[in-house]
Amino acid sequence: MPTLAEVRRQIEAYPDRYIFWTQKEIRTLPSVLDYGEQIRALTSGMVNGKTWLAVCTDRRLLFINCGWLYGVEQVQMPLDRVQSIDHQFTFFFGSVSVFDGINAFTLNMVLKSSILPFVKTTEETMFALRQSQTRGPAPAPAAHADVATQLAKLADLKEKGYLTDEEFQAQKKKLLG
Repeated sequence: MPTLAEVRRQIEAYPDRYIFWTQKEIRTLPSVLDYGEQIRALTSGMVNGKTWLAVCTDRRLLFINCGWLYGVEQVQMPLDRVQSIDHQFTFFFGSVSVFDGINAFTLNMVLKSSILPFVKTTEETMFALRQSQTRGPAPAPAAHADVATQLAKLADLKEKGYLTDEEFQAQKKKLLG
């Protein structure tokens, strides 16, 4: 888990943050974030008369509300499951809606100037995550086929009498590491 100071540094690094009335939620972030998880974007807004903090990390979207007297409400959506992130705005405020195929979450009363940067950063992070997942494991190097070919050649040389059994074993050991 990151420390509160590390979380605050990540928040300060994001130029388009809108964190009105969300200090309790920010203090909660170190216990919510996983080790190594990085904050990419954040904003705040209202849901049912309560102030919520919306956080996009390199892995998921988090929506957090800390009540006045009790508990923490939290909604999280892994970025690889988010199907859409939509937004709308008027003169000063707007909303951000996220849908993951099963659940939808809409944050209202979001400051207009923070909506597009939050949505754009979230979309870019989703795209980068999906790109890294579709790449899959790196293809096996051609060296394996090359080692097999060289072993076959060594076996052939031994069979023909050009290599002794000791020389063959020594060369085989070199090839196989």
